[in-house]
Amino acid sequence: MPWFWSKSRKGKVVEGGLNLLDGAIAFGLISGAAVVLAFGKFLVGGVLGVLALGVFARMSRRTQSNASSAQEPRA
Repeated sequence: MPWFWSKSRKGKVVEGGLNLLDGAIAFGLISGAAVVLAFGKFLVGGVLGVLALGVFARMSRRTQSNASSAQEPRA
């Protein structure tokens, strides 16, 4: 069995970090709840970031459409 399953350098670094995290949890240095909490915060941050980008895109589109309609002469 190979020491690392991944062949790329980045994959080996990630896999090594996950192995260290797994060992720390096994020895009781870090609780599993703390890892789940950190991962949950990361996911919530990602969801809120996507939501913020969506709001920004909507607001920028709205201002562009208002600016273009204000420049057109009305009949």
